[in-house]
Amino acid sequence: MTELQQTGIEGLDRLIGGIPRGSRNLIYGPPGCGKTVFAMQFLWTGLQAGETVSYDVFDRPWTHIRRYFASFGWDITPYERSRKFIPIQAFPHPKEYPRDPLVRYFSLADFNTMQEIDLELSQAGVTRFVAGDNFEHIFTSLSEEQWMLVEHWTINWCHYDGITNIDIMTEVNERDPVTNRLMDFTFSLAHNIFRFRTREVNGKFRRELRIEKMEGVAHPLDWLPFQITPHGIVMEE
Repeated sequence: MTELQQTGIEGLDRLIGGIPRGSRNLIYGPPGCGKTVFAMQFLWTGLQAGETVSYDVFDRPWTHIRRYFASFGWDITPYERSRKFIPIQAFPHPKEYPRDPLVRYFSLADFNTMQEIDLELSQAGVTRFVAGDNFEHIFTSLSEEQWMLVEHWTINWCHYDGITNIDIMTEVNERDPVTNRLMDFTFSLAHNIFRFRTREVNGKFRRELRIEKMEGVAHPLDWLPFQITPHGIVMEE
């Protein structure tokens, strides 16, 4: 039987039981719809279960992520110090500014270093991994051939090392043809796809998620409303 990892989201875990361990997951939607909170809550839930987790941030400095976690009452600093939470920073970091000693930095264009870090995470016993937003940086840093290599590597890394991978991707209206091809390729390889949106209902805006694809787990296909509370995401009845 497939091992399922709880998301920590009240209501969602009752519906699906959790996310299959070792799977590749895409969280996709426009800005401000709850994608990053979903991923952070998944990592925090793993920490509370005694797991080792990791987060590779693309779209903001790591100090911002610490504050973002803390805003929901999730203090990750002790877990960073004990190496139960392993922070990685692929966000451009000017050499003039000091680097955080707890953070592992690397360049998106350096596939060899990425492989080394992935293997280090496997050896550290990481079971949950999130790759942050702004995949545009990756698409522009790598050739099509290199990106396909990264995708196939990641699929095998998740499967054979039992690491559940969540990639956060922001939906935009226009992209160049190459980026569209690479995104289609990425979506075709994903085991599970969660799509997020915001919409107006009876004069009020609400956030919703939909599980477009999920292998080996019973799940609804309709849009599910949720709220972002001071303690994270909570599904509405």
